Order: sequence, then C-alpha cells, then structure tokens
Amino acid sequence: MEKLRSNIDAALGNKKADIVLKNASIVNVFTQTIDKDDIAINGDTIVGIGSYSGEKEIDCTGYFVSPGFIDSHVHVESSKVTPEIFSHILIKKGVTTCIADPHEIANVLGEDGIKFMIDNSKDSPVDIFFMMPSCVPALDIEDNGATLNSENLAKFIKETRVLGLGEVMDVPSVVNLEKDMTSKLNLFRNKVIDGHCPRIGDHWLNAYVNQGIKTDHECTTPDEAIKKIKKGMYIMLREGSAAKNLRELLPAVNNDNFHRFLFCTDDKDIVDLIEKGSIDDSIRIAIEEGLNPIKAITLATLNAAECYGLRKVGAIAPGYKADLVIFQDLNKVKIKDVIKNGVVYVANTIKYGNGFVKPSMNIEFVKEDCFKIKAKTDKVNVIRVISDSIETKKVIREVSVKNGYVDKPLSEDMLKIAVFERHKRTGKYSVGFVEGLGIKDCTIAQTIAHDSHNIIVVGSNDRDMKVAVNSIISIGGGVAIVSGGKLIEQLSLPIAGLMTSKEPKCVVDKIKKLNIICRQYGMEEDKDIFLTLGFMALPVIPEIRITARGIFDFNKNEFIDLFSI
Repeated sequence: MEKLRSNIDAALGNKKADIVLKNASIVNVFTQTIDKDDIAINGDTIVGIGSYSGEKEIDCTGYFVSPGFIDSHVHVESSKVTPEIFSHILIKKGVTTCIADPHEIANVLGEDGIKFMIDNSKDSPVDIFFMMPSCVPALDIEDNGATLNSENLAKFIKETRVLGLGEVMDVPSVVNLEKDMTSKLNLFRNKVIDGHCPRIGDHWLNAYVNQGIKTDHECTTPDEAIKKIKKGMYIMLREGSAAKNLRELLPAVNNDNFHRFLFCTDDKDIVDLIEKGSIDDSIRIAIEEGLNPIKAITLATLNAAECYGLRKVGAIAPGYKADLVIFQDLNKVKIKDVIKNGVVYVANTIKYGNGFVKPSMNIEFVKEDCFKIKAKTDKVNVIRVISDSIETKKVIREVSVKNGYVDKPLSEDMLKIAVFERHKRTGKYSVGFVEGLGIKDCTIAQTIAHDSHNIIVVGSNDRDMKVAVNSIISIGGGVAIVSGGKLIEQLSLPIAGLMTSKEPKCVVDKIKKLNIICRQYGMEEDKDIFLTLGFMALPVIPEIRITARGIFDFNKNEFIDLFSI
C-alpha cells in the first residue's frame, strides 16, 4: 500500500517522481502514434505520462522512447554462454525480457539442466522466463541424455519464471492423443503452449490447435503464416543465425493482422548477438523491408507481452513496468540507453565462475573403421543443405566403390557426416553424406547437434574425422577443427557440451577464429557452418536428417536406407 500511495502521489504531481524522461517522443503501441510528453517513473513503475518533475531528470529531446523489447522464443544455449552472461548481451540491445526454452540442455541433463538455467538466470539484469521443454527427446527415435515426462515437468509448474510448455515438435503425438504428450498438454492447459508445426496439413492443424497450442515459429511462406493466424495462432518472425524467415514472412503482415505477429531469434550465435543484435536487429530489418516502424516495435513489445500473458509489460503507460529503450533514429533504432525496472542499465563487472560442470560425455574413443561404409549400390541418399535455412532436401548422388566399400563421393561438394551417441555409452552411431556446406580438406566435430546433442562430425577423410571426434571427447564437449590429421583449433564447452561461463570476449574471439579457419577451407563469408551443422541431426525439421540410428526422412516419418536401391 505504501508503494501504491507513493506512486499515486507522483502520478498526481503531489511529489516529484524518482526519474522523469523529459520531452520524450513516446512510441505508443496502443494508438500506433508518436506522442511528445514526459514519462514519470517511481521505483520500477511508470506512474504518469504528461508534464512532470523528477528527483532525477533525463532530457530526451530528439530521442524516441519505446517499451523494452521482448524475444518471444530463444534457446539461450545456442549463444554458447550461460543465461546470466547472455542477459548482459541482450540488455545492451534493448531486450529487457526474453522467453527461453531450455530444451537443449534438458536433452543432455534433464531436470538438472533446467534447474541450472533457472538458477543461473536469477542474477540476470533482464527478465528471463521459461517454457518447459515438451519434447525431450524430440521424437521417440532419438538417443538423447534424458527423458522428461509430465511428472518431471510438474515439478517446475509453480516456478514464477515458468510461463508454459515449450515448442511441441512431436506433431503426430499431439494429433494421435498419445498418452504422455496429452498429459503434458493437460498439465499446461491453463498456461501458454508453444507450437512447432512446419508444413502441417489443414485437418492436422485443426487437431493441433484443438490441443491449446498457441504459437508457431516454423512457417516458411506468407500463405502458411496466414493460414495459421486464421486458426487463432500467433506467428513468430524468426531472425536467428542459421534459420531466418523474417523477410520471407513479412508480406503476410498487414494492418488487420499485425497484432498476431511476434519477433524471435530462436537460435542466435554470440557473435551475431554482439555484432548484429537481437530483437533490435529484427526491428531494423522489418523497417528496411517496408514495415511501419511503430508496428515493428509493437511486434517486439506489446504483441509478445499479450501472447504470453505478461501483465503490465510491453507498453508505456501508467502502471506498466519501467522497461524502456531510448534511441535517436526511429528507423535505425540506434540505442542510447536502456532502463530496466526504473534503473538506467550500466554494465557491471560480472563474476565469471566455472558454471555447471557436471560431465556430460559418456562415450568411448572412436576408431577409424567406424567411418567405413559397406556399399550396397553406387547411389546414396544425401542431405542437401539449403542456404539460409535449417531445412534440407533429399538428393541422390553417385559414389565410387572399391573392394565392397564406398571409396569416395563423385561430387567434390559431398562430405561424409556421422553422429555418435554420447550420453549413455550405447555405442550407436551412423554415417552418411551431406552436400552444400562448402568446405574442403577440413573436418569439423561438435557436441552441438539439435536436439539430442550427440557428437556430429563432417569431413572428407576418415582419419581426420576420428581425430576430431576424439578431440571433442577429450575436452568434455565443444567444437574441434582438424585437417591433415592434426587438431587445428577447438572451443571447450564444458557445460553440457553446449555452453561456457567464460567472458563473452574470449568466446567471441575463439568463434571468430574458428570461422576464419573454416573460410580458409572454403566456407562462404556470410555463412556459419557450426550452426548449420548443428541442425543436421534434428529429425523434426524437413526433409532429411542423420541421427545416431541412421538417415531419417521427415516426410515419411521413418528411417530410410543410406543407399538408394
């Protein structure tokens, strides 16, 4: 009551507010206008818009002020740093709230991984909320480190930071009312349920939405986005590092339906976050593509808040949280200051600890013979990488055969690709072929392989592939580059094989070095082979993938033979 009384007094002008932003050009997401006024802030709350005096006054003449940006769907693990470190990067980009799905670490460490993410986020300067992973594993055919059923997830449902159920990728389980999936959906029936349903048919979409699923971030065409909006879904315009559909989907946004669109990054590398931005980058791209700047900011603020039921967030109005972004150019969104909970953010020294170091590698060293492929024919099913997309295409290519084994591909662009189970020492692995990655005479191995995060390796010869995999095992997870039988460079990711608690500059410098090396071996300038490679093992994305059990055809929903017979 004391806080409310103080706020009311400040709102009435009977006392000075704690902070007043004077002469601000306010981005009003309710009326889609720019309003010139003062913003009075008391504690962590906006108490008034109008003419005010403050104990502290910030002159915003010539500056725009918008609500703090919201990333509506992100996997923090893809940044390769912990939530606390991640949050200090986000706030500098104007993001004051993010909604994270920790299913990457959950696939490795289960409940312990989720607990780590929630606990580590408590010291973050931004609000990090969580959606509980719905598909751990992503499909029953996966070999991951843990299984989370509804009983496991129920332990987290009372956490104030938990908003609902994360992206439901196993569409057949939803539609067919499979018991465990139905139990999870029922558990979160009164909360928000995120979707993941690429290329879903009309009748299946009806059934899917009947289960209370509210969002989707896997549309690839404007028509698909509009179809889902007509069924009551929110559509996320994604601008990650590997997966980007913002530009392609933007033509679907119009004056009548813009309130059903949100921005998300999904998976974004730390280098891109620092150098290009987060949701601020999405806003700039949308404006460049012709979207009205106020609408673009509305997608990044109010729409996300309303979708996820975040009360008094996402707008500038009395009673709303004082999460604000101050910037000079409405079109370029070049940020001057960020206010979080009524306090101007100032970068503080972060204590970089060892983080969560429970070992996550449970696998024997591999032998070179693992990569030999006994030939059935001279034609193989190959994973074709699609540029700027996490989708792939199945193609058939010829290989040369020698002494009953595949000798080498007949195309210079083809490389061997393999996945090794690393969680339970099962000894499972499979070998196949991929094209379109663009590297030569170089092998890359990593423990980032969505969503099961087994070891994935790609290369042109068996010896280097063995060295790369064993290097990864030796350092407890991470990324390794090998050529000529020698380890060239590596990045250690001791937290579940996905993250590190080292300070961002160290991580960025190492990643840049890895990318420079890959470009020396043929990688295109604007590509990130590590992020792309990480999606080659994800069987819930079209069209063809490789897991520790073999080649998986998304369209057929089954494993297929490596050889086209």
